[in-house]
Amino acid sequence: MAHDVETTHALSLQPTNQPTNQLPITQPTKNNMVRTEEMRFGLYKVDLLWFEKYSAENPDVEEFLGMPADEPMEPENPDIPMFVLTCGYDFGKNSDGVREVYIDSFTKLPHYGALKLRSYYEIENKTDFEWDDVFLPERFRVIVENAIQNGLKNFVTQCEAQDVKLSPEMLAHKPDIPTQEIDALTANLTNDYFNYRKPFIERNAEAINMHALTIPPNQNWTITLHLTLLVMEEVLFNNLHFNRRKNREKFFEVVPESIFYSLRNKCIMLNTQEITFNQMEIHYWLIAQDCALQMAMGEKGDALTTIMLSRGFTAEIQKIWHIGAGKIVEMCRGTVEVSIASKEKFDWYKILS
Repeated sequence: MAHDVETTHALSLQPTNQPTNQLPITQPTKNNMVRTEEMRFGLYKVDLLWFEKYSAENPDVEEFLGMPADEPMEPENPDIPMFVLTCGYDFGKNSDGVREVYIDSFTKLPHYGALKLRSYYEIENKTDFEWDDVFLPERFRVIVENAIQNGLKNFVTQCEAQDVKLSPEMLAHKPDIPTQEIDALTANLTNDYFNYRKPFIERNAEAINMHALTIPPNQNWTITLHLTLLVMEEVLFNNLHFNRRKNREKFFEVVPESIFYSLRNKCIMLNTQEITFNQMEIHYWLIAQDCALQMAMGEKGDALTTIMLSRGFTAEIQKIWHIGAGKIVEMCRGTVEVSIASKEKFDWYKILS
């Protein structure tokens, strides 16, 4: 299983007269580049993965996510917001063979809200290079800092859109993240790559390089994949009938969080183009699909059915999902048998709540 890392920092961000985003790559456009020695990173997309609004119906149950309870951190100035920041990452090649890096920034303001945002960076380089070259701290920190600033900016935007009442001081706040904090976040991610992710890729090179399934962009396949995503996003992120924080912890112990977000993006691409899964990707997708089907048929299935119907997925369309999911299992029978032999069968309706 891939090791997924998130590093947590609680920061009292001091005001500054500088712009919130001090990097040139502030807008999602392929022509907007940052040069780091001979390597160029282009931010081409920012994707809101989820946003959680805290309220009386959905209280914030922990002051600092991932911070020890016996080490409380109080802001020196109560008018300055204390954000909790974490980062995850993934990387790969797009359909044109261009290398890309994805930074998943988590931004939380206790008792107000929490947000997960993915920033997509395309690497432009005329010469060959290895992934090791990307994960040099002095190079990687450029996109880490940019992704964190993207998260902070979009957090305020989402709060305004969802009627989360922030004080005028927070709305006007332009955070300047201390250099040492960016360095620490970057070091955790680059160390994770060299100590865990790179060895994982080397051990599983055969599965990663082996084609498993190509899916064409037709209606039935789109329904099959998108309904799986819809149910998983309700169970993990959106639906108050579920203990979403606990569910994220349990599910992402099995399917690494950053890989789940990459699979999500790939399935969304099915709207316009065919998509291809390698053996590792289909392994994790089948786990997610099984989880979604179990939860839809479980004791809280009525809450999910209500959501599906409200989105226009009638009972007949839901049958297409079940049929399509069965076809994927049959087409990937070898992967399924390996999972069964490895005892990777999960009673998700018992594990999640």
